[in-house]
Amino acid sequence: MQWHNGDKFSLVFKLFKLMTMNLQRNLQDLVWEKAARIPGMDPGLFRADEEGSMIRKTDFNSEISIYGWCYFHLKPVWEGGNDDLWNIKPLNYVNKLLNIAGCFNSLNEENFIWD
Repeated sequence: MQWHNGDKFSLVFKLFKLMTMNLQRNLQDLVWEKAARIPGMDPGLFRADEEGSMIRKTDFNSEISIYGWCYFHLKPVWEGGNDDLWNIKPLNYVNKLLNIAGCFNSLNEENFIWD
């Protein structure tokens, strides 16, 4: 069997794409494990982000689901952050949008309204 350059390129591209997909899937699984388990719910399907909002594993990067979630970079990429596991946490998509809009009060921050 003779290999043509196009065949070699196609094979290499397919292998690269498969490896990249596997790395992304592994990262997604590791980030998912950072989310809190919810008592009475299947931890393989539902968890909660740090703010207590429910997320569903299959709704990763879904903007139309109330359970949609995404990666939240603790140190943004434009400030030198990266996709290392220590720099990423799972966050409900609505919470991320509120954060971007500047309307987000984290449960982890002190809230002086209630004092």
